[in-house]
Amino acid sequence: MDTGEIQFRTATFGGFSKQDVQDYIDRANREHTQRIEQLTQDLAQAVSERDKYRERVESVENRNIELSSKVQTLTTQLEEARRERQARESELENLRARVGELEARLEKVEHAASAYERIKDRTAGIELEAHCRAQAVEAAALVQVEKARQELGQWVAQVQAGYDQLRTEVEATLSHASGELERVQRTMSGVSAELDQRDGDLKALLRTYEEAIGPQMPDPLPLEEPEKDK
Repeated sequence: MDTGEIQFRTATFGGFSKQDVQDYIDRANREHTQRIEQLTQDLAQAVSERDKYRERVESVENRNIELSSKVQTLTTQLEEARRERQARESELENLRARVGELEARLEKVEHAASAYERIKDRTAGIELEAHCRAQAVEAAALVQVEKARQELGQWVAQVQAGYDQLRTEVEATLSHASGELERVQRTMSGVSAELDQRDGDLKALLRTYEEAIGPQMPDPLPLEEPEKDK
């Protein structure tokens, strides 16, 4: 029975029964001990759960810090992505404008190409006719060149023959002139020897003349003029 329901027996000489009191105390001690053990277990379990919750809280806090850092990083990346998207959109607008310009130019080029094809078809016949004319002109030019080559060969042969004849005549003239020059040189040598002989005869004749007329009187001295009064 519970301690609250214990009824103490009355002792013979007054008071309560000692055994009942002792049983009550023992039972109360056991219940108290059991209660303490239960509370101790509950406390240990609570402490264990508290530690688990604390670890979970710390893990959650660390996770929160990590997520906050990631959120900040992602926010920065998001801002960069937005700026990049704006830049890409601006570039896309420029490209669209460029594509529009190129399409307009392409349309003009297509018109020009169509006109070129028409002109090409028209000029094909002209080119063929010009090619035929060029071949005819080339053939005529080849004939003229061959004729000129033959005439040039004949002229060269005539010039060569004239040169050979002129060379023969010049060699003959040089040979004759060389003989005449030798003859003139011999004549000049004879004339020089004769002049030397004539010069000696003239000097001998001059000495003979001087000896014949004798010595000459010296020229008179010039008279001195009287000095004029100053």
